[in-house]
Amino acid sequence: MKKCGFLFLIIAVCFAYLSPIAVERDGESENKTPLLLSGRGVLIAQMGDIRGIMGSAGKNITVCQHGDNIAVIYGAPTSSPNNPMAIKIAYSVDSGATWATYGPFSPELRRTYPGVDGSPNFCTNPGEVYYVWEEYDGIHIMNNSISVVLPHSYAMVPCVAVNPDDPFNVIVTACSYLNGGNNNVYCWISNDSGYTWTDTINMNINGAPHVRFGSGAYLFAAYHDILDTLGTSLEWPYYTESTNNGWTWSQGQPLSVPYAAPTSMFWWHEFDCEVVNNEPWTVHTDLGLDSMWLFHGTGNPGNWTWEVFNVQQIGSCSTWVGDTLYYCYPSQYPNVSYEPVSNTILTSYKAYYLKVCANDTIYNGAHIGGIYSTDNGVTWTITAPLSDPNTGQIAWYDWSATEVAHRLVNVDGDVCSYGIWVNGTDLNLYFERGMIKPFYTTGIEENSNKVISRADLQVSPTINTGLAYVTLNMPEPGNATLKL
Repeated sequence: MKKCGFLFLIIAVCFAYLSPIAVERDGESENKTPLLLSGRGVLIAQMGDIRGIMGSAGKNITVCQHGDNIAVIYGAPTSSPNNPMAIKIAYSVDSGATWATYGPFSPELRRTYPGVDGSPNFCTNPGEVYYVWEEYDGIHIMNNSISVVLPHSYAMVPCVAVNPDDPFNVIVTACSYLNGGNNNVYCWISNDSGYTWTDTINMNINGAPHVRFGSGAYLFAAYHDILDTLGTSLEWPYYTESTNNGWTWSQGQPLSVPYAAPTSMFWWHEFDCEVVNNEPWTVHTDLGLDSMWLFHGTGNPGNWTWEVFNVQQIGSCSTWVGDTLYYCYPSQYPNVSYEPVSNTILTSYKAYYLKVCANDTIYNGAHIGGIYSTDNGVTWTITAPLSDPNTGQIAWYDWSATEVAHRLVNVDGDVCSYGIWVNGTDLNLYFERGMIKPFYTTGIEENSNKVISRADLQVSPTINTGLAYVTLNMPEPGNATLKL
């Protein structure tokens, strides 16, 4: 039986306008000319160095659950060749069509790997989006009302995570590498929206992690550490977790990669993680073997059973979309994103697309691509490109440092990804909003005379959210139309 699902929004959502940053220090505000109202291929700003968004830990983009408010933190250019960037923030209140930039919020820096995270409703509560970055005096964290340096935080590659159930509960992680650090990873916890913080809590791991909240007090962190295997020492995917809000952490455990070699390279900017329905998901790229592995833990903390998906294999395809033939191949910069209403899990990445049009015009180059599942990984579907079509002007290696926000956005049943990428030569930072739709459509052609007499219609209302699931069970694949 083929199962087709429909999700309908039966209430209207009223978006509130939010000023980007309530506190502006030594900053600027500039209105960008919108390139596309759809939010595709919009130039945000120029960067000073690609390391301004290339952190393995902190995400540089976050979006509210309604999709209208988007926050991006990045390294803007400076006049110093030795310290080429300073921290700035870009903010949009119209789903990425226009942007205002603020800052700088730091002095000139040689390198910085900033991050940002926000609660689902930071569009109406601007104090619930947090920005973090490294300076030589420690890790700085800021929202619209506080700006502090974390205690004893001479560290780098920070990550910030906001508890989706409690936006006052925030955690920051970073690796003690600067100023003769010991390479240990520490975390800091705040329960009052960033006004006060714990001192350093040793996570007893090495390698900068990406950390995400689950429900309650659960936290999951993915990172890379050295593993002696295959006759050599390799950077390897690891994870650790906490069941008490980050006060204590489990011993770091390596993940079982299906195949590897002495040439495997699990690099520091090639992983991501998310917690979906209190189960961990983490994706890692092996640049040495040109592989990408997605891990899903089932069971309970401390006793996960890991299923592994070969993203390269699932995501490689060629198919027609309308009158255009796409060839796709996943490459690097993996991300994991989630949308709870449709239960969509997206694994996105920089992908190579060759686009052959009906008139024999051929375009090629990098795009944001992805595979997605709405049944917790039982089945996967490749997306259409999640970024504006690259017509070949930007070389493959210039399309760099792709990041996609953890939160997917569902607006009237359309699930969208929100991402950024950098032109590595011109150092232009672009925003992309991609529609997650399948390449492959199943079903009977509209002019078919085949009729399915039994559809087994089921409606499951969700009173609290004003949403309803409409499910059709059909004996064979087919298109379905529902009229209300």
